[in-house]
Amino acid sequence: MGQMVNSDTLGADSHAAPRGPRWRAGVGRADITVWRPGVGMMGWGMLHNYVERAATSLSARAFVLQDVASGERLAIVCCELAFISLALREAVVSRLAAQHPGLGLSLERVMLLATHTHSGPGGFTHYAFYNVTIPGFSQYVLDGLADGIVTAIVRAASGMAPARLGFDVGEFAPDVELAWNRAITSYNRNPEVTPVTEAEAHLAIDRKLRLLRIDRDDGEHLGSINWFAVHCTSVHSDNLALHFDNKGYAAATVEDALRGHGTAAPIAAFAQGAAGDVTPNRRRHPGRPWVRGEFADDDASARHNGGLQAQLALEVLARAATRAPLGPGLRVAHAFVDMSRVAIDPAFCGGRTDLHTGPAEIGMAMFFGTEEGPGLPRGVRGLQKWIARARPLLRRADAGDDPERARAQAEKVTWVESGRARLLGLRRLDRLPALPLRGRARGALAMFRALGDASPSPKPWTPQVLPIHLAVIGELALVAVPHEFTTVAGRRLCRTVAAALEAIGVREVVLAGYANAYAGYVTTPQEYELQDYEGASTHFGKWTLPAYQTVFARLAAELVRGGGDDAGIPRARPPEFTAAELEARAFAG
Repeated sequence: MGQMVNSDTLGADSHAAPRGPRWRAGVGRADITVWRPGVGMMGWGMLHNYVERAATSLSARAFVLQDVASGERLAIVCCELAFISLALREAVVSRLAAQHPGLGLSLERVMLLATHTHSGPGGFTHYAFYNVTIPGFSQYVLDGLADGIVTAIVRAASGMAPARLGFDVGEFAPDVELAWNRAITSYNRNPEVTPVTEAEAHLAIDRKLRLLRIDRDDGEHLGSINWFAVHCTSVHSDNLALHFDNKGYAAATVEDALRGHGTAAPIAAFAQGAAGDVTPNRRRHPGRPWVRGEFADDDASARHNGGLQAQLALEVLARAATRAPLGPGLRVAHAFVDMSRVAIDPAFCGGRTDLHTGPAEIGMAMFFGTEEGPGLPRGVRGLQKWIARARPLLRRADAGDDPERARAQAEKVTWVESGRARLLGLRRLDRLPALPLRGRARGALAMFRALGDASPSPKPWTPQVLPIHLAVIGELALVAVPHEFTTVAGRRLCRTVAAALEAIGVREVVLAGYANAYAGYVTTPQEYELQDYEGASTHFGKWTLPAYQTVFARLAAELVRGGGDDAGIPRARPPEFTAAELEARAFAG
């Protein structure tokens, strides 16, 4: 990975500051180690993966940026959580409006990111599918997380000062073993890639680490945000302690190094990119189930993987101080879009004019999991091809099916119609028998039965109206997506946005994953066809990626024009959940 960095250069500044400050910035951090005994962790989806204690603290790291010329602000917060829920972002924005209106941080000015640790608390989403293994919704967890995130933002805003922003990119050398593509067969289906073997899986990822450096104008280093795509899953589901995983160790390592060289209170956030098919796990250890990291001990593997990320981040951080600073100008564009009803721009689907996304559905393969986190026995996955062959008969028997839905979901063998609130074709789940189960399994069954809804338009079990969010910071653009994008899917979306923003001087485009909400994966159409785990978890069907290219290209055009709702983006609003609905599905402890 190159020689070790001389940390004495971390505060170096070889460029003269521009006349007058272009930016103001502040950084802050707050604790979000929030849980209740027995609450399930979010990520692995296993009933046995619940919280008994905390092995590490969890943090929210906040960065508030302000363009001096326009006065516009943007808060970026990286949270050590599995994802951000719509409910959590709304709770944060509501608190800011009520308690700190002078900050000027409305919804579109708040970008929440998650590290995607699978060892954080669950229960902070209103959408039922993600609460089954918790089991239930926890207002206590939601409130505690929101309070912590707001505290981090307020601390960042209170310390704002004239600042300069720098950006640089580093790349892990091919012999550095820290991340692998876990879906090589799917990856190789993409026409633009050079096919690789399983032994070359470490080359089938984005090995670049992108870093935004923030310094005061007087030279004091404040903090940094970097984006590198690797799942935060060094710690596995046989764990009963909250843990910040590899991204948390990376952040702690960088902050410790900076404090050791004189920076008073550095904030180093390790955010995610297109990590959907990228794993830190590659080895099998005697006596330990599943594919794991470098060591049999998960904490040691997380520390090792985080250390590798930290080492490159320190190198890039030092180099960023010698680069020309980012220019002025903060532009933000945001919209809520019903991703289940997007008409695809022919430019992104080979010229076809008849393609749409469809209501959210989750395929059979998702429930078999991956080698690092298996679900149902993988030996019976062969059933999928037989079910696929029988689908024409099944569709004729389903009066609610239609050709457009079939075209959208294409090769998927659906088990959960989360958009239409059905499981294996059943809607009245309240009629499921009350089996004599015990403990957490009993709670999970109660959650399923509570989902039964005889109304004509039941609320979806996973989000369908989702935020799309663009932020341009000088020559840098952040593309915030509420999904796990695969490597190639992320690359395609960034190219689309880069082309759309080139006219305003954008030179770097970064995909910020797990942002603002969560609704599964996004694969390329070619990857989707194989219907492996990632394709089965792409909720809105085969054309989900072209749909995101469609709406982000229009959002970028709107941003270039300076606002207005005339870019052809069909605005929508997420559904509101009543107190009674949430109470009926509350975590019982």
